[in-house]
Amino acid sequence: MRTLVVDDEFVALTKLTTLLSKYGKCEAATNGSQAFKMFTKAVNRLQPYDLITIDIEIPEMNGFELLKNICKEEKVMKVSPSKKMMISVGGNPDNIYRAAINECDVFLIKPITKEVLEIKLKELGLI
Repeated sequence: MRTLVVDDEFVALTKLTTLLSKYGKCEAATNGSQAFKMFTKAVNRLQPYDLITIDIEIPEMNGFELLKNICKEEKVMKVSPSKKMMISVGGNPDNIYRAAINECDVFLIKPITKEVLEIKLKELGLI
């Protein structure tokens, strides 16, 4: 499984990258612009990500903008969509709704545990 983890908080980024590295190659981005460039590069190399985790509050392009841009680009490039997992500190109903209507597959609330992550990965058919 190829994964892109997007979070500007070092501890959260390190924790999630460590947890997901167990399942395959895991790359990290600390802002939306960097993540979008990494996504585009991976698709152009015919090595798209299987999973992209996106924190909502990230610099240069918030998580919702990044999600929309990735989904749009997947359609333009006619590639199979990656599974998308939005992550937030709080379970704000508006954020959960916005994620759902913007083609997000899973919404998780920090802190993320190994057990919850594994359940969601199984539900998505990634492990």
